[in-house]
Amino acid sequence: MSSQTAPSPKLSHGAPTRQQVFAGHRTAPFFLIPLSFCLIEVFSFAYLLGLQTGEESPNYWPLAFGLIWSVLLTGLVRILPGRASVIAYGVSYFTFLIYAVVQTGYFLLFEQMLWISDFQYASEGSDYFSVLLSYPIHWWLSVAALGGLGLWNLLRYPAQKPGLPRRVLAGLTSVLAIAAAVVLPQLTFLRDSQIRYAGSDYGRSQSREAAYENMFNTYRLYQVCGIFQTAVKDVYANVIYPVTPAYMAEQSAAGEEIDAYFQSRDPVEANQMTGLLKDKNVILVLMESMDDWMIGEHTPTLVRLMSEGINFTRFYTPGYGGIRTFNTEFCINTGSFLSSAGGYAFDYVTNAYPQSLANQLREENYSAYVYHYNDPSFYSRGVFSPAMGYEGYLSYQDFVGEDADELYDDQLLFDNAQLSSSFFREGKTLNFIITRSAHLSYKYNEVLSYWGLKKYPEYRGLTGNEETDCAYLKARLVDDMFARLLTELEERGQLENTVIIGVTDHYTYGYKDEASLLELSGVNRNLLLERTPCFIWSPGLEAQTVNKLLNTADLLPTVLNLLGVESEYSYIGHDAFDSRYEGFVPFSDGSWIRGDAAYDASEDLTFDLQGGDVEVTESFRSDSDSLVQSFVDINNQILESDYYKSAKTSRDS
Repeated sequence: MSSQTAPSPKLSHGAPTRQQVFAGHRTAPFFLIPLSFCLIEVFSFAYLLGLQTGEESPNYWPLAFGLIWSVLLTGLVRILPGRASVIAYGVSYFTFLIYAVVQTGYFLLFEQMLWISDFQYASEGSDYFSVLLSYPIHWWLSVAALGGLGLWNLLRYPAQKPGLPRRVLAGLTSVLAIAAAVVLPQLTFLRDSQIRYAGSDYGRSQSREAAYENMFNTYRLYQVCGIFQTAVKDVYANVIYPVTPAYMAEQSAAGEEIDAYFQSRDPVEANQMTGLLKDKNVILVLMESMDDWMIGEHTPTLVRLMSEGINFTRFYTPGYGGIRTFNTEFCINTGSFLSSAGGYAFDYVTNAYPQSLANQLREENYSAYVYHYNDPSFYSRGVFSPAMGYEGYLSYQDFVGEDADELYDDQLLFDNAQLSSSFFREGKTLNFIITRSAHLSYKYNEVLSYWGLKKYPEYRGLTGNEETDCAYLKARLVDDMFARLLTELEERGQLENTVIIGVTDHYTYGYKDEASLLELSGVNRNLLLERTPCFIWSPGLEAQTVNKLLNTADLLPTVLNLLGVESEYSYIGHDAFDSRYEGFVPFSDGSWIRGDAAYDASEDLTFDLQGGDVEVTESFRSDSDSLVQSFVDINNQILESDYYKSAKTSRDS
C-alpha cells in the first residue's frame, strides 16, 4: 500500500512581510494610531486644566490642537514604509507621552510646568518616596494605560496598503494638519481681541498671543496650544534656535536693551541705612520651606531675631524657571531670577557673576563658603557655588560616619569639629547656610519627621492635622539651629561683629491640604501664598518693621547697601530703603502685586491683598502689566546674554 504525502505549502522567497505575519484580526485597528496620540492630549488636559465645568467659558483649545496633532503625526508615520513606520510611531508616541507624564506629574506637585531644559530638575523634592506615593491612583492608572496602549500598537501595528496613493493621501493629510496648527493660534488671538482687547492695549501683555509668541511661561503656552505644540515650540526655542546666527545677533542687541533699561531708572543714592553694618561677618541662611505661618510659639528664636532686627513683612519669593529652591538661592546671590524662558540652570554656570554677593564681598577681603547637607551634584551646587564667587561648597555628607541620622540635624554644622572650624574661621567671613529641616513632606513617617518626633514626640497629634503637626515640628528644628548659632557666636566672641540674614526659598508647597494652607497663611488666594519670611539681625541694630512690598531680587541690593559695598553693577532689584522705590512683586507668568492690589494671570483676576474684590484703573492695570513684562524680559536677557561678563555700568539700580 503506497502512502500519499500532503503537498507542502509553497514557500515564498525572502522574509515574510509584516502583512503576512500580522494578518487579519492579529493587527490593531488603524483608528488606534490617531486615537493613541489624541489620548495623550486628553490625559494632559485632564490634569493640567481639568474639565472646567464650573467656568463660564471653558478653555478647550488644547483639545483642538491635540486633534490636529493626532492627525498630523498619524499622517507622518504612515508616509513611511513598513518597519520605518513602526519605529517612527514608537519614537513619536513615547516621546510625547513621556513629555506629558513629566509635565502633569510636575504640575500635580508644584502647579506649574517645565521647559524641556528643566526636565533634569523635575525631581525637585520628589526624591522623597512619599511624594510619589501622594500622586492620585487614577494618574498612575492613566499613565499605565497609555503606556500599554502604545506597546499594543507597536506589537500589532496596522498593516499598510502598498503603493503611492496611500503615501500621497498621508502626505496631504499631514500638510493640511500643519496648516491648521499654524492657523489655529491666530484664531485664539482673534478671540482675545474680540473679547478683551478690541480697540485697546489694556492688559495686552496677558493675552494668548503674548504667551504664544514670547513663551514667558510654559503653562500659559500650553493653555494656548496644547501639549504637542508646546513641546515642539519648546524644543525649537530652547534647543535648536540658540545655535543659529540669528540668535547670536539677538544676544548683542540684548546688552544694549538691558543698558537702556537700567539707564531709565533713578541712579543709586546713599540713604540713612547705607553702611550701617559695614565690615561685619555675614551669615546668610536660606530657610528651606520655612513659611510665614510657621513662625510663632514654636520658633521663639526666630521671633526674637525678627522683632529685634529688620523684619520685612511683605517679602515675596516668586518662582522663575522650573526649580523653586535653587531659583531663590540663585537670586539672593546674584540679584537675578533664573530665566523663565527655558534653559538649564546649569547652562548659566559659565556666566560671569562679578555682581554676586560673594564676589562683591571677596573684593572687600571676605572669605566665602556654602554649607548644606546635600551632595554637591544636586542642582550642580558644587560647580555653581564657585561660579557665584564662593571658595567652596561643603557638603555635610563628606563629614559624617555610618550614622545617617546626623544628616537630619542642621546643627551638625556646629557638632562636627571640621565643619565648625571652617565656619568660625579667621578674618571677615560670608557663610551661606542652606537648611534642610523644614523640607517637605509633612507626614509622620517621612524620614526627617520621624527623626524629629523622636526628639519632640509631643508634636504627634498636636493640632489634629498631621501635615500641620509635622510643619510645626520642622519649624522647631530650624529654630533650634538658629538658637545654637547664637550660642556658638556668643561663646566665640563673634556675636557683636555678625549680621544674620534669614530668607525663605518658597512657601510650603509640599503641604497638600490646600484649604488648610490658605487658612494657616491667612489668605484666600494662591498667589498670596508666595509671601515668605525675611529678616536681617545684628546686635545693637535698631528694630524696625519694613512693610514695603519686596521681591527676592530686592534682597541683594539691600544687603550691599547695609554693608556699605559700592557695587559698580546695576541690579534688576532695588534697595528696600530707597524711598523712591514703591515696591513691586513681578511673577514670571505675568501676575503681579503692586500697592494694595494683586493680579493673578492664571485666573485673569485682580483683587486686594486680603483676597477681596478691588477696582483698579485701566492705566494702573496697563502700567503694572508693562512693568512685569519688562521685568521678566530684562531678567531673562541678563542671563541669556551673560550681561555681567562685560557690563561696567554706573550704579543706577
